[in-house]
Amino acid sequence: MRGYQIQAGQQGARAVVRRARRLVGLVALVVIAALGGCGSPTIQPLVFGAPPWRSGEVSTYRIIAVDSTYAGTTRFDIVRMGDDLWNLRREISAQGTQEIVAVDMRDPDYRPVTSTLIRMDADGTEQVRTTYTAGQVDLELTTKRNVVTYERKNIPSDARDQRTLLMIVRALPLSQGYATRLNSFLPVVPILDRVTVSVVRRETVTTPAGEFDTWLVRMDFGDSRTDAWIGVEAPHPLVKYIDGRNRGTFELIEFIPGQ
Repeated sequence: MRGYQIQAGQQGARAVVRRARRLVGLVALVVIAALGGCGSPTIQPLVFGAPPWRSGEVSTYRIIAVDSTYAGTTRFDIVRMGDDLWNLRREISAQGTQEIVAVDMRDPDYRPVTSTLIRMDADGTEQVRTTYTAGQVDLELTTKRNVVTYERKNIPSDARDQRTLLMIVRALPLSQGYATRLNSFLPVVPILDRVTVSVVRRETVTTPAGEFDTWLVRMDFGDSRTDAWIGVEAPHPLVKYIDGRNRGTFELIEFIPGQ
């Protein structure tokens, strides 16, 4: 009888231990799920609003290199080309190289139609012309030795030109906790990315152009991350950004609203 009581007691103890382990496991799963939810904002559908800029808008930035030295300037120009077409032009002058990119994009979803890149340095000029059609992009590449090659790539029909992202995120409904995703294509390499765009927090930022109330917007490309500070008040200027690939810091020195 005594032996049976001991055995029964041992079995009861084992049952209690099993129940405790299940409870601990359940609590751990709840905690993990909660922690995962804290770090992962709910992704919202990609919906752009009306363009916050006006034709003739100009934004100029100084470039600070990773070693904190002055590296050059960047300028963005936005011009209305027709009822449903915008031209975005970006010019970079840095460390002996000048690069000009011009992208035509449709209003209201800012999908690219054509783009041209011209890069000039002491060794010569190279050029990339890009034509976007539904689910396809055609590239014409001209080297510094004037050798022309052609390439065709299949891409999602909703891909945006990566060089326009810093400007078109201004047309998103940015707010605390906002997040969305979009497809991005960079013709030069070429690279296709699935980009997560999220608002990290609200910050006051000071640049040579003044002090701004901004949203810190993070663009996660998977292998790199670009942080951009976008003005809270219309026309939501791009005040500052840190490029995820070259790690340069770009600070607004002059903003000219369009007409």
